[in-house]
Amino acid sequence: MANESYKTKVEFGVAAVVALVGTFFIFQALTIRVSSEAVGPRTMPMTLATALVLGAFWLAVRAFRGKFGELKADYGFLDSDMKRITLVIGCGVLFVLAFWAFGYFTAIVVGYISTLLAFGVREKVKVVGSAIIMAVVFQWLFMGVMRLNDTRGYIIDLRPYTNLISGN
Repeated sequence: MANESYKTKVEFGVAAVVALVGTFFIFQALTIRVSSEAVGPRTMPMTLATALVLGAFWLAVRAFRGKFGELKADYGFLDSDMKRITLVIGCGVLFVLAFWAFGYFTAIVVGYISTLLAFGVREKVKVVGSAIIMAVVFQWLFMGVMRLNDTRGYIIDLRPYTNLISGN
């Protein structure tokens, strides 16, 4: 019975984090200019952000009703320690702060590096190199190909430099 209570708490925690991320991205999507097209540049980001919030609500309802699968070995943080839990939560907080302060590109680099370090990856060249490659590819794909809104960083606006990647 204690394990079921643990799983319910984890499910509520996941629902809360997903709802928080979805809400953050709803506010980010609202910064995208509205156009006269039926399906404009705000449509896809708003759809994805709304889907996150609705998915979080669904997870919370399932947890409330106790409708989740069997508790499997290594589920959630059951076998983890407080240091690892804090590091994982810190990675998310660091990503959001970097996104707000410096924009998308820097947030991807900082978030990816911090996540790899939190999970024990210590090969500096691979960590930094893969983070930069991933950020360049994501910048090109999302801002260049998909034409998503590249919001400015409130401390430093790096868009003049990242626009070289995305072609804007």
